[in-house]
Amino acid sequence: MAITRNKKEEIVSDLNTWAQKSQAIIIVKYGGMTMPQLDKVRHAMRKAEGEFHVTKNTLATKVLKEHGLIVPEKWLKGQTAMSFCFKDPAAVAKSLGDLGKEFDKLQVMGGVMSGTTMDADGIKALASLPSLDVLRAQIIGALSGPASGLVGVLNSAVGSVMFALQARIDKEQPAA
Repeated sequence: MAITRNKKEEIVSDLNTWAQKSQAIIIVKYGGMTMPQLDKVRHAMRKAEGEFHVTKNTLATKVLKEHGLIVPEKWLKGQTAMSFCFKDPAAVAKSLGDLGKEFDKLQVMGGVMSGTTMDADGIKALASLPSLDVLRAQIIGALSGPASGLVGVLNSAVGSVMFALQARIDKEQPAA
């Protein structure tokens, strides 16, 4: 079924908006998947703070070029969908990887992050990274570890001085 020019312009506008807000775009093949399976993928993407949209290849190519993103032509052949990562690209990539194991017809082709093209292996590597929240917790732990160690050392030093002073006071006071 042909899409009207107005509908194409609306789709391109939506894709441009998502591409602008997105930290990464992951391109997948989905040929042969059922609607309930695609709905499950969309739900998982929203949960990972992303979007998943089936796109016409010509419109996807146009939007990517408008944003200066060049991807291999073979990624945009056949039944293609784009996943936009708004907050945590690693979470979206991990979710797509997990869904790819569940649905063998969902195949990650590659993606673009910070203007850099990544193949399917690059997306797998991105998926293996811990989530943004875990990374933040690790950084906070790494920063607070030495600080709490320093506090412990200072407390023990002050405690030693106090213990020595108390011993001196006890020694100089006459026994009752």
